[in-house]
Amino acid sequence: MPIKMVRIDDRLIHGQIVAAWVKSQGIKRIWVIDEATAHDQFLSGVMKLVAPPDVELVITGEDEIPVRSKEFDEDATNTLVLAKYPYVMQKLFRSHISCNDLNVGGMGANTNRKKLFKNISASEEEIETLREMKKEGVNVYFQVTPDEKQTSFE
Repeated sequence: MPIKMVRIDDRLIHGQIVAAWVKSQGIKRIWVIDEATAHDQFLSGVMKLVAPPDVELVITGEDEIPVRSKEFDEDATNTLVLAKYPYVMQKLFRSHISCNDLNVGGMGANTNRKKLFKNISASEEEIETLREMKKEGVNVYFQVTPDEKQTSFE
C-alpha cells in the first residue's frame, strides 16, 4: 500500500507534518493536491522549502488525480497525500486507491464552518461529503498528531 496515508490539512505541509507524520509513517513522498498551490510558483516554492529534503514532493491540481493515484498506488514509495478539502479527497478515493483511511487533521474555522472536533471545523457541505465517503466505505477519523488516539468521524 504505497499510498500510506491520506490527510486533510488546510495548512498542507507544516512543522507537524514534517516532524511527526512523515517520520511516524516512514513517508518518502508527499503528494499535495491543491489547485492554488499547483498554479502558484510562490506557494509551490514555500512548500518545497518546508518539505523534508529526503522526501520527494509532488504538487498537482485535481485533474491529475486519476493518473497520479494509480501511479503512486502501484509504486513502492510510501506516499502521504495532503489536500485542504473533503471533496478533493472524495475524488481521490473514487479513483480506487488501496488505502481506505482518511485522516481529518486540520480544517480551520471560518464563517461557513462549525466546530466538529477540537480545532477541526467543517461546513454543512463538507460534513455531507465526509458522510458520503463513510457510506462509500472510507474509514474517516480525526487525529491531529500521531501520538493522539484516533477518533471516529461518527
